[in-house]
Amino acid sequence: MGADRAGLRAVVGWIFYGGLALLLGLILLDLLADVLPARLARRIGYNSEGYLFALVAAAWIQFARPRLSDRSRWLLTAVAALSCLVVGLLLLDSELPSRFKTLNEPMIALALVLPYLTLRRAVPRALLLVPPLILLGVIVGLILDPDGLVINLAETFGYWFLVPIVFDLTDKGILDPAAETSPPTRYLTYAVLTVVPVTVSALGMAEREGGGVHAGLSYLGRIHESFIGVLLPALYFAVLLGRTGLRRSRQSREAVSTR
Repeated sequence: MGADRAGLRAVVGWIFYGGLALLLGLILLDLLADVLPARLARRIGYNSEGYLFALVAAAWIQFARPRLSDRSRWLLTAVAALSCLVVGLLLLDSELPSRFKTLNEPMIALALVLPYLTLRRAVPRALLLVPPLILLGVIVGLILDPDGLVINLAETFGYWFLVPIVFDLTDKGILDPAAETSPPTRYLTYAVLTVVPVTVSALGMAEREGGGVHAGLSYLGRIHESFIGVLLPALYFAVLLGRTGLRRSRQSREAVSTR
């Protein structure tokens, strides 16, 4: 039974990583429209940044993180993070076709995400302030410089906002097998990560013109690839591989409700 389960997990892994690598290859070689209907290929290909982020982040969690010894843990993490940053900055400053250049945002995001994922769990509660601080920074940035950094690196901020929420609030079991998680909370998170990009995409560009709600939709339209980039590893580890930690007991729920 154990061998069969391990074999099944290996097959799932090959499909997940192989599928993402194949998809990225078809997008970067501009061949996706040759194997899919043009409209579908355009919609799928638009999310290449999310696929790259999911591929690298998942591989780091599954293959690199468990093998980092105490002695080399942060040295190797620093090398990987710096490599991502350098590649991201080179892409940002390049004259390559847009399908290559656009990958700068997930690579720059990974420069901070990889060290964050490497941290031993449970993380200090202070780190859970990262998402609201990122949100506040984006709002301030949009007010002070509407065409500046928070627009040019919108997806990067999206990844930095979402990663702590998913991996240290709703899906803690992916990185910490002893963490308690709630299935309804996890599946609600997956629903939100799915519905937001689908809805924004379906509304189209016309609904993103103007201020107020339209400005919010416009920014969501810029970062929706980050929703996909975080959703895919979460589904892979929690749903397909069953890395969900410990199911929150009734006693735990009652203790939380009485605080």
